[in-house]
Amino acid sequence: MLSGWMQDLLTGIITVNQILTAGIAITALSLFLYALSFNLRDRVARSFAIILLCVVTVFTSEALQSSSATSQVVGLFLRLEWLGIIFLPAAYLHLSDAILVTTGQPSRGRRRLAVRLVYSISAIFILLLAYGYLLGPLEMTGQPAPHLQRTIWTEIFTAYYIIIMVVAWINFGRAFRRTLTRSGRRRMLYLLAGATAPALGSFPYLLYGSGLAANFPFLFWGLATATNLLVGGLIILMAYSVAFLAFPGLTGW
Repeated sequence: MLSGWMQDLLTGIITVNQILTAGIAITALSLFLYALSFNLRDRVARSFAIILLCVVTVFTSEALQSSSATSQVVGLFLRLEWLGIIFLPAAYLHLSDAILVTTGQPSRGRRRLAVRLVYSISAIFILLLAYGYLLGPLEMTGQPAPHLQRTIWTEIFTAYYIIIMVVAWINFGRAFRRTLTRSGRRRMLYLLAGATAPALGSFPYLLYGSGLAANFPFLFWGLATATNLLVGGLIILMAYSVAFLAFPGLTGW
């Protein structure tokens, strides 16, 4: 049982985290609208816009559910955020393939086919979400925050999420090694650093760590707040890097 001042401190940290969550949603929406000014026929710009739309969905839903009181509304927003989570792996694979193409490594059809296949698999997970198979019931009184329970399909999706993200990062690494100019490598490093934010910051870790988080609420909310600070800054860095790829005239790639 926390003492009065510790409870007040924890409440303050939670409030800061909620403010940061809303701030990320607003920032991502602003960057998404900015990304629409890119040449969306360019695959880098198009895949980046999809990633931003996923982030907007995740963090807007998270912000709205944290300010909701009824279990029906909380459950609705916790499920809605999965619309963004489910499409993130496909969007990352899409972006990694597009960046490889900009470095002179065009797809012979296999990578592009893989991207389409992964988008199709994500669409199947959306159907599983809609029919209630992907996620279990809501734990409204769960600590340290309300969260959904896992199902066997949650485990399958998590494995899918990790595998596709690893493949995308292998492609990012290949693109970095193929970048020859110093300015290009620097911007690629910015892109790689920025790309970590949506991938790591959007996944709902309470699905797996609710017991540990309940025992160490300061650690959980402290890490959540620090992660949100990083996510907010790194998606801006990512947008800066993608802008140079989407507007070739700006770059020294």
